[in-house]
Amino acid sequence: MAIPDQRCLNAITGHSSALHREARDWLLRLTSGRATPADAQAFRHWCGQSAAHARAFAETRLLWDNLGTAARALSQREQIKTDELQRDPRRMSRRAFLGGAVAASAAFLLLRPPMRLWPGVGDMMADFRTATGEQRQVQVAPGVVVEMNTQTAINVKYAGGRPVGIELLTGEIQLQTLDGASEPFTVYASKGQVMALSGSQCNVRCLDSDVEVTGLNGTVRLEYQGRTESIGTAQRALYGQRGMAAPAPADIDTAMAWRRRVLVFDNQPLSSVVVEINRYRPGKIILTNDALGARKVHARFTLNQLADAATLIHDAFGAHVTTLPGGIVLLS
Repeated sequence: MAIPDQRCLNAITGHSSALHREARDWLLRLTSGRATPADAQAFRHWCGQSAAHARAFAETRLLWDNLGTAARALSQREQIKTDELQRDPRRMSRRAFLGGAVAASAAFLLLRPPMRLWPGVGDMMADFRTATGEQRQVQVAPGVVVEMNTQTAINVKYAGGRPVGIELLTGEIQLQTLDGASEPFTVYASKGQVMALSGSQCNVRCLDSDVEVTGLNGTVRLEYQGRTESIGTAQRALYGQRGMAAPAPADIDTAMAWRRRVLVFDNQPLSSVVVEINRYRPGKIILTNDALGARKVHARFTLNQLADAATLIHDAFGAHVTTLPGGIVLLS
């Protein structure tokens, strides 16, 4: 996600220390869309210099954790004038930080970047990963092909010197195994296992520790918390924080749509649609109206259309669109 310019951050946060100015500079650089691996390495060095460095960045980061609240204030007032912020620069700061205490460390920031502003350390060190909007294909073992969707990171797991599975750290994949394999190929995701038998194909999605597995061909076996389920073609099962759900019918066309660079939404709330769209595009779309977020969506978007997603939502629902610097879009 990108963020507003330096002047906006100065006004909103109200901090003027050298460390906070450096923290704002880092946030701007890392979310500019032009950040490089060298920038990420330099940031890790800067953030790890002291607890004060980490705390300064955490306070700037926390502003964006509370951006939804701030966005509602922006939407209600239409526009916050610069002179108003200058008269009381702490006003937004108090509102954004109300009820919270800033406690963060460099390790936390690197492991769990806010709103995926940059890849976490785990993602950056993964054997294979994709950036926002990127898709790629990798052959992780003889006869095993993995298609990786946007914002996905995987590690290859070995036994006896040969690849026997992958760890899906985050994101979405489609796994295909060719006929003739003597043993299943295993996807480890969120403390569970997805075992693809010979000649099978499945879609595995792991976001926020919840896993959704869709059988596309053949048989796939799931193991989670001592429970085992088998799913076949056009079936899906979910497991995660609420345990494991029983297999249910699945729409293969919807599950495979992203491979065709298409997103399909069938009677889903707009709030869920926006979350999914944000995975594929730079910047961030933020809903500031709960009633609008509850509106149902039945639509099919190509990934090429997502840059104009806010306009499409405006045309479909009459939503008011406020565009901010850095790719931030408020919908009300």
